Amino acid sequence: MRRLAVLLAFLVSVLSPWRANGGEPTAQLSTTINEFVAILVNTPVSELRATGLPDKALRLIHGRFDFDEMTRRALGSHWKSLEPAEQREFVEGLTHRLLVTYGRTVRANGDEKIQFKREALDGGFASVETKVVGSGSETAIDYRLHDVNGQWKVYDMVIEHVSLVSNFRAQFQREITRTSIKDLLEKIKQRNS
Repeated sequence: MRRLAVLLAFLVSVLSPWRANGGEPTAQLSTTINEFVAILVNTPVSELRATGLPDKALRLIHGRFDFDEMTRRALGSHWKSLEPAEQREFVEGLTHRLLVTYGRTVRANGDEKIQFKREALDGGFASVETKVVGSGSETAIDYRLHDVNGQWKVYDMVIEHVSLVSNFRAQFQREITRTSIKDLLEKIKQRNS
């Protein structure tokens, strides 16, 4: 999990993303990343570590990432066993966990670029393959998106062939098997307080 968090932070710290030559999913994702990076460039790292992401950055992330769908997929069949209030608590908990990780681990050094490599469409779903290039290293990050009323929303990220949602699902399943889904929710809430 920590490795994925660092890779996620690496993604959001890029300073010179390329504009994609793809369809609407790539165009929307590229625009969000460009705006997000511009905000990060203008926010001191000490502020990011102390207070997390600025409100403008949070609005961008919430506008492009579908945290409800991420949480639903991460919980798998357990999602349906929850009351609506518990579902909301899980979404809030997972969202908070991801956002804190973003804000506290971001490092902006200005030498990375995002290359938008390829886009694949399958009805209301899309995959946008990217590569973060800098300082002699490359990190593959592929976005899984779905169409929500004309907006392409990210519901999963695959970083170096590891799905964020699958990683959470495995962690959650281990905890639920060991204790219960209610205990998992309590642990998530405790970690976020």
